[in-house]
Amino acid sequence: MSIETDVIELLKKLEGTKQYQTKMKYFRNGMFHIYKDSEGFETIGYGHLVKSNERSKFVNGITEQQADQLLLVDYQKAKRDADSFNLDVPERWNALVSILVFQLGKTGYSKFVKHLAALKNHNYATAIAELKNSKLYQQTPNRIDQLLYWVTN
Repeated sequence: MSIETDVIELLKKLEGTKQYQTKMKYFRNGMFHIYKDSEGFETIGYGHLVKSNERSKFVNGITEQQADQLLLVDYQKAKRDADSFNLDVPERWNALVSILVFQLGKTGYSKFVKHLAALKNHNYATAIAELKNSKLYQQTPNRIDQLLYWVTN
């Protein structure tokens, strides 16, 4: 399996599998529907932030194939944005940065100055400590712990 396939599957798990979304009623009658994420933002599929100009095309839901396609497009954008940080780190650490950019956006992730500095210096223990010493970790500890486990094992 390629790293991209691994990351897509991990993102589906982190953003809410189809089974989880079925339980929460976000996936019903064979379609993913708009829901509010933990911060109150309208979201659909696997963590796609619904922009105001997109809402009308999602109002009746999207198919699993459309959700997969949205996830792939969103991940590829996050990966390009993550690559712009020019980090020379192992593949899974690059993937971690892409996932964090997927979650926070490039601007949001760029505020993790000490974490980024640690990655640039290949100081992975400090990079982990900086993630764990963040508001993001306070808000989503299980998610960050899962990501860190995935990166380090």
